[in-house]
Amino acid sequence: MSGNSEHSPRRVDSGPDLERTMFFSDAVFAIAMTLVAVDIKVPEVPAGQLGQAVAEQLPEFAAYVLSFAVTAAYWLNHHRLFRLLRGFTGRLQQLNLVLLLFVALLGYATDMLAFYGDQVLGVVIYAAALGLIGTANTGLWIYCRHARLFAADVDPRLPAYATVRAPVTPAVFFASIPVAFLFGPQAAILSWLAIIIISSLLHIAGRQHAGAE
Repeated sequence: MSGNSEHSPRRVDSGPDLERTMFFSDAVFAIAMTLVAVDIKVPEVPAGQLGQAVAEQLPEFAAYVLSFAVTAAYWLNHHRLFRLLRGFTGRLQQLNLVLLLFVALLGYATDMLAFYGDQVLGVVIYAAALGLIGTANTGLWIYCRHARLFAADVDPRLPAYATVRAPVTPAVFFASIPVAFLFGPQAAILSWLAIIIISSLLHIAGRQHAGAE
């Protein structure tokens, strides 16, 4: 009996060691964020036209900064989550791989925004990609809370707040898709500012609630 229990699927697919999952995830995030910058090419033009060529690349730089900032926020969120866990399960690793699947598409999505940000489809593809990353991230938090994977010393209010805060970013990105079709790509891009506003309001509300207790 003891020999069978040692090789049961539950013992193989779960455990306390999160290091390998974290290292692999960090590598995927790092490569994806680096490739976004690598895609920006140095203009090959005569010296007199360099200034104009660089100016024409401003949409690429803007898309790069936006993608880097959003993905960095997701990475910080991912890092904090895994530092709070007491171990892993097979389902957790599967959900994490889904997240990394979408993170790996970051370069493609960023190029779509950089080169076709003035077109509805370009903005829609970018918003969908970032929305999928956020949805997968939200799924991780919800699963970990439901499966009680948080360490015993973690304040239960933290995962509760995270499961409210995490859906904000993907919700805004997905909501911007119909905005792009109805009011144009620029309106959709401007609507992404709602992420900052809503997140700030939730942060203030969270601090006030904690202070009241």
